Formats: sequence, C-alpha cells, structure tokens
Amino acid sequence: MHHSFELLLKSLILEKTGEVFDNERGYSFGFDKCIAIASQDLRFLSPDHCKFLSMLDNLRDSAVHYYHEASEHVLYIFAQASASLFNELLRNATGKGLLQYLPSRVLPISTLPPTQLASVLDSEFEQLRLLLRDPKLSKARAIAMLRPLMAFKIAGEESPRRMTNAELEVAVENLRAAENWRIVFPEVAHIRITCEGEGLPVGFKVVKSGSEAIPVRVLKETEAEKAEGVIIMRDVDIFDKFNMGLNDLAKKLALSPNKTLAMVREFKIQKDAEAYRELRIGRTPFKRYSKKALDFLRDRIDTADECWTKQRIWRKKKM
Repeated sequence: MHHSFELLLKSLILEKTGEVFDNERGYSFGFDKCIAIASQDLRFLSPDHCKFLSMLDNLRDSAVHYYHEASEHVLYIFAQASASLFNELLRNATGKGLLQYLPSRVLPISTLPPTQLASVLDSEFEQLRLLLRDPKLSKARAIAMLRPLMAFKIAGEESPRRMTNAELEVAVENLRAAENWRIVFPEVAHIRITCEGEGLPVGFKVVKSGSEAIPVRVLKETEAEKAEGVIIMRDVDIFDKFNMGLNDLAKKLALSPNKTLAMVREFKIQKDAEAYRELRIGRTPFKRYSKKALDFLRDRIDTADECWTKQRIWRKKKM
C-alpha cells in the first residue's frame, strides 16, 4: 500500500512538474518529499490525506525496520482507507476510478471486517492495556503490539513525523499504569472514522475530530480539588512536553549553556514542575525543560549577564 502511494504521488508530481529526481541525493524523491510537494506546492493532498499517509508511513517503517503485531481490524482500517484514498486521487487526476482498472468481481479485503469501525481503537488499546498487566508479557512484544496503534497518535498531531523508540518505551509504561487508554493517548481520542456509502464503505477516511472529540483534557495538580465531571490524570507523552535539554534551551535562547544555567538557577526554573522535570529511561536520568521554561527565560533574556554575574558571585561565596 505504501509503495503504491509513493508511485502514484511520483506519477502525479512528474505529470505536473516534469521532475521527480533529487539531484543532490542522487535518488528520486522520497515519500516525505512527495507528500510535501503534493500538499504544499501542488495542493492535491488535503491535511487529512497527509495525516493518513503519515500513519501509513509509520506502519510501513515499523514493519520493515522493527517487529510489530497488527490485528486484522487495524489492517482492515489501513487497507480500506488506502483503497479509498487511492481511488480519490486517481479519479481527481484522470477522471477514472479504480473500478475502471480492476476486475468487476468482488474481492473482500478482510476475512474479519469490523462491524463497528469507530470501536476498533477503543478495543485495541483496551486489550493492550490489560495485557500489559501480565508480568509474562515482555517489553519487546508490548512495543511490537503498540507500534501499529502509535500510528493513530501521529494522525492526531499537527505535523507528520515518525515515532521514536524513546516515546514508545514511555508510552508502554504510561499505558501499563493508566486506568483508561484515553488518558495516555488524548490525541487518539480525537480521531474518528468517517464512512460514505452502504455496506463495506467506499468512501472511508480517518480524520481529526473537533466538536465530536471525546472530552478529555489534562488537569494541573492545582486544579485537582476543584475538578468535577472530568478525568484527573497525570501528564502523558512526557518527553514531548519536556523536550529540551540544557544545550537545546541555550541554543534557542542564543546563549551559552553556562549563562542559560545561570538564568535557570536565578529564576528557580527547576522548582517549577511545569517548566522542568528529571525524566528517566531505565536507570538513566535526563534533565528536561518545557516550552514554559523557554518562554519564561526568553522574556527575561536581557537579564542573562546579570544572572551570570550573580550566580558566579554566589558560587564563589559558597565555595
């Protein structure tokens, strides 16, 4: 499915621009570049199209480069949505749909199609959450089972990207500890599946829902006592939120790491749980800062030299 879209996108780009070769790399355009050109320059891919192709790209990557387990229901979603999108792009470009090229004989694409497509994600995540409580389930297999489902998380985000091993490990631990999978994957809770037609749907898309999304939000610790009618939960996707080390922070502030650390200490950034966390992967600790820390320090960038001087004096006195 992934390769068929890559070839279709290259064909459409070649027809419209006359070029699908990257002279610097010495290869034809990769899948990411094809999506970027098709959506940003030629505009025949919509944001929802891009999200689905990014999901498919993640699923293909995990199948080729790693080990994963995908259920029949998840495969059905990707296969049916792929056929629908391929048909739409082909019809828009040529005026002919897949029916003009495929035999008229009916060929089912699943031996076990979901009876209620909207319930697939709920069932898949809930089954995995319960399985994670079995001490006999290895982390390797847990990650293999989570990989296909993480593709749906990518669809709930604003920009296409590939999942990392670090976030998979964190997601497994969060899902094991959670009482509801939506707490760990609020982005996926906003995904819904739309169908057009009757029976096995012909028009089939995975889209990000706005007003119809499941009402889940993250509460701050200070809000817990006042909360009514909501799920109270701890932070999730913690590495996404606290996504900067000291050097990253310094680079964004255009300061040296030493001056940045002086500001961090002067303004007690590490005492703010929304700005700083010490996170662990296994036994290795990582000191991480959030966007709140960056914005706070950026607003006070003119005090960097003063903080550096004060911290140097303070440290000399302490010694």
